[in-house]
Amino acid sequence: MSVATSLKTSQYYDYYRDKEVIFSKANIKYLKLDPREIYIKCNGGHWPCIINSSSLQQAKIIIGTSCGIFEILRKKKDVNISLRYGFYEQNEKFQFFVTCNVINIEKYQDKADLALITLAFNQRPPDDLILKLGEFIEVNENFKFQNKQKILINQENLRLLSIPKEETYVYIQSVPRKCILKDISFGGVTLLLVGIPKFLEKKEVELRLLFSDSNEQVALKGIIENAEFMPGRKDISIVEIVYIQEQVPMNYKFHINSYLTSSSNKRIQKQNENKNSQESNSSIFDGINKKDGIVKKTTEVAENIAEKVSEKVEKVSEIVNKKIEKVYEKVKEIKTEKDNKKTEEK
Repeated sequence: MSVATSLKTSQYYDYYRDKEVIFSKANIKYLKLDPREIYIKCNGGHWPCIINSSSLQQAKIIIGTSCGIFEILRKKKDVNISLRYGFYEQNEKFQFFVTCNVINIEKYQDKADLALITLAFNQRPPDDLILKLGEFIEVNENFKFQNKQKILINQENLRLLSIPKEETYVYIQSVPRKCILKDISFGGVTLLLVGIPKFLEKKEVELRLLFSDSNEQVALKGIIENAEFMPGRKDISIVEIVYIQEQVPMNYKFHINSYLTSSSNKRIQKQNENKNSQESNSSIFDGINKKDGIVKKTTEVAENIAEKVSEKVEKVSEIVNKKIEKVYEKVKEIKTEKDNKKTEEK
């Protein structure tokens, strides 16, 4: 497992460990859960069960009360159990066990022949389960909290979203109309299409989108909340559609989430790079300032030394000058004496 995947797994477990995922038909399909591979193992035997829901800390399963394992679990809740999960990816299957114990037994929807059993995991589950459920929970969390964050449609963003082209079809009251994507979000879409705004507003629509990576077409049902003429045109309208939130397909949510998460990671990486660059520049400037300080201090010391040397030179110069004057006076006296002596002899 790569470092990035390991970090992601840890984040999922820390953030979402207590979030429960209900295994509805739509969720089973999206998660690629194989119900035929789900069973519990206990006391050397194994019994098939239906997994009702799961978090990263516990799971709820449904079994028949006439099943042999039911009496064992009812009488001895502290017995060790292994719950097997089974998933598939592109014709490949993978399964794993999670050790757990019973913490609650109750009737399932007041049916006497079915029991809902809550199992608590004895340890952190395998990374495969954390990645599967963690990503699913992350998508739905972002769907709630980033519902209106718009993605501008251009060639680069179409590629990142795995949407082949900006042209598609929207069905307005079951009538197909060609349209062009302008922007897109978890909660809605903005389109350009031929039509008059007042005849489009509040109409029920269904947008068809094809995702090239999975080769799957999704249908997004919604209502036209707002429509207005495109500036400078009286035949083309800008149409804002709000999806029916409960009917937004998981595959659509996944692609929007993948784009927003990737963009967020790139933005954080860029901020970190800028921060590191600033710190590096700061270190360089600190070094320069430090060197400037040393140079300045050295200059001051040199100036002080030069000043002291100059003072000493001046003093020495005065002493030498005085001695020279004395010698000069002495020589002058000697010369005067000689001249006087010659005069006397004459």
